[in-house]
Amino acid sequence: MVMPSFVQLKVCTTTIEQLKKNGIKLPMPIQASAIPALYAGKDVIARAQTGTGKTLAFCIPLVEKIDILKNFVQALVITPTRELAQQTSQEIKKIIGNRDIKVLAVVGGKDFESQKNKLQGKSQVLIGTPGRLLDHIKKGNTNLGGVKYLVLDEVDEMLEQGFIDEAVELIMMCHPQHQTMLCSATLNEEVKKLGLKLCTNPKIVDINPLETTVRAIKQIGIKVTEENKNEALAMLITRLNPYLMIVFCYSKERAKELYNWLDNKGFNVETLHGDMSPAKRKTVMKKFRDAKLQILVASDLAARGLDVEGVTHIVNYDIPHNEEWYVHRIGRTGRAGRDGIAITFYTPDEIRWLKNIEEKLKVKLEKQNLEGKVIKGRI
Repeated sequence: MVMPSFVQLKVCTTTIEQLKKNGIKLPMPIQASAIPALYAGKDVIARAQTGTGKTLAFCIPLVEKIDILKNFVQALVITPTRELAQQTSQEIKKIIGNRDIKVLAVVGGKDFESQKNKLQGKSQVLIGTPGRLLDHIKKGNTNLGGVKYLVLDEVDEMLEQGFIDEAVELIMMCHPQHQTMLCSATLNEEVKKLGLKLCTNPKIVDINPLETTVRAIKQIGIKVTEENKNEALAMLITRLNPYLMIVFCYSKERAKELYNWLDNKGFNVETLHGDMSPAKRKTVMKKFRDAKLQILVASDLAARGLDVEGVTHIVNYDIPHNEEWYVHRIGRTGRAGRDGIAITFYTPDEIRWLKNIEEKLKVKLEKQNLEGKVIKGRI
C-alpha cells in the first residue's frame, strides 16, 4: 500500500515543515487513516500500539484546530500515566512551530501551585492524568467548557487502572458538541462498549499490531539456562555494544536483582520499576533519553506508554507468557519505522511460551547462539 503524502492529507504547510525538521517525511498508516476523518470532524476509535505514530495522528489535527485568538482550553488529551502526558506534550510542541499555541501538561508529582499559575495563563491545550486535572477543575483553576477536541489515549490501560470514571467525569465537563478520538492497544468488549458510549458514528481505525509494531524489528531467540542468564546477557551486551538497550524482567524484584548484578560488573546501567518515586523515575528516563545511560533494566511497567527515540535493542530476559506483552515490549525499538533488534532468552522449560508467541503472532524468531551464529533445525 502506497502512503499518501502529508500534502495529500491536506496537512498545513507550517505543520509539514515542522514534521520535516523532526525527520518525518511520510505519514504512517494510522495517520493516513485517522487524519482525514479528524479533519472532517468525525469521531475516531483507533486500535494501535505505541510506536505506530498514533500520537501524531491526533496531534496534527489538534494543533490545526486551535484558534490562537481564543485564550481558553480548546483541546484536552487524557492519559493514564504522567510519562505519556509529558511525551504527548513534547510531541505537540514539536509541530507547533511559530504558532502561539499554549500547551500544558497537568500531572501529579509536580508542584500544584506552579501548575495553578500556568493554568491561569490561559493554556489552549491541556494534556494530563484524570486525578490531577479534576483537582484543578474542582478548585476553579481552569474549566473545560470550551473543549471541542478530546482525546483519550491508552483507554484499555485507563480501564485496567480504574481511572475511567474520573476520565468520564472530565468528558462531561467538555463542550456538548466536542469531537472525540479514542486510542487503545486492544479493542476488547469493554473498550468497544466505552467507545460506543463516548463517540458518535465513529470511524474505526484498526492498525494490525503485529504488522506495525514488529515490521522493522529483527526478532531473535537465544536458548539459555536459568543459571547462566546473567552471564549470557553480559556476553550479549559486550558483543553488541548497543546504543540504547532495554532489558525486560517479569517482576520488579527480578529487575532490581539483575540491575545490581550488572552494576557490580561495571556496566552503564539503571533500573525502572514500580517501587521508584516519580522523581527518581523521571531522572532515570532523562538519563536514558539523553543517552547518558546505555542499559535500562525494567519491569513491565516500562513496556507501555514510554516513547524513547533511538532504542536499538530490546532483550526479553524473562520471556513473556502473553503475546500482547511481547509486542508491547519489543515495540520499544523499531519506533516509527526505524530498524530495531529484539532478543528473547528462553530456557528449555520455556519453549512452550516461545512457540505460543510464534504461533499467535505468526512470526518465526531467528534462533542464534550467544556468538550471533544462526542455529538451524532445532529450538
